[in-house]
Amino acid sequence: MHPLLHLGPLVIPAYGTIIFIGLLFGVAVASLMCKKYNFSKLDILLSTILACIGLIIGAKLVYMITVIKDIPDVYRLSKGNIFYVIFYMFGGYVFYGGLIGALLGYTFYCKWFKLNLGAMMNIIAPAVPLVHAFGRIGCFMGGCCYGIKYHGIFAVNFPYNQFVEDLGPASRFPVQLLEALLNFILFIILLIYARKKRKSYNVLGIYLIGYSVIRFSLEFLRGDLYRGVWLFGISTSQIIGLLLIPVGIFLLLKKESLSD
Repeated sequence: MHPLLHLGPLVIPAYGTIIFIGLLFGVAVASLMCKKYNFSKLDILLSTILACIGLIIGAKLVYMITVIKDIPDVYRLSKGNIFYVIFYMFGGYVFYGGLIGALLGYTFYCKWFKLNLGAMMNIIAPAVPLVHAFGRIGCFMGGCCYGIKYHGIFAVNFPYNQFVEDLGPASRFPVQLLEALLNFILFIILLIYARKKRKSYNVLGIYLIGYSVIRFSLEFLRGDLYRGVWLFGISTSQIIGLLLIPVGIFLLLKKESLSD
């Protein structure tokens, strides 16, 4: 509801600020768990920096894929303004792309320093929904990723937002806050489960299954189209979620190996 935060003379974006706070909490949680799997806090910090780079790249690339079909129309409406087209192509983020990019960042770090990747995934997995929950609160503050038009209980009316002009003066379902709540619940479940040392990739598998189910369901309450909607009203995120569920099941059932 407030895309910009005014701290005296300083004006900062709400989304970036809130997700940064969430990231700090996520790193703190992972740091508390790292000794259980014989990792150092420095490993958590450095690998997370690399993962953040992967997150940004992945989120941007998948967003580009979701809007690429609209590029001819954007080019025509902008009267051939190539800079506007480029901005449109990379103007947003897709969470699943960021998740995959971040996991690749952690993978690269572990392979580089010959660390146990499966154990690292168990450390990081509970922190992911925690950071994501803060991110969705940031979405609510910024007005992006908004819900369908809705006039029932908990409906919200967003004020004019110069950054999300398509939002419009309509009563909407607060899907961002619902997703934040469900992510917090998923975080608590994973944290409790991960209190004991688990088999490699086990915690990550549960996360992928749990979040994919949550996201697939909540997509029907989304009112924006920026993430791309394909056949039968199925979005890009729902397609990715359907692909990640069997991956999560595989990781959950995967036998421990020496390379893990």
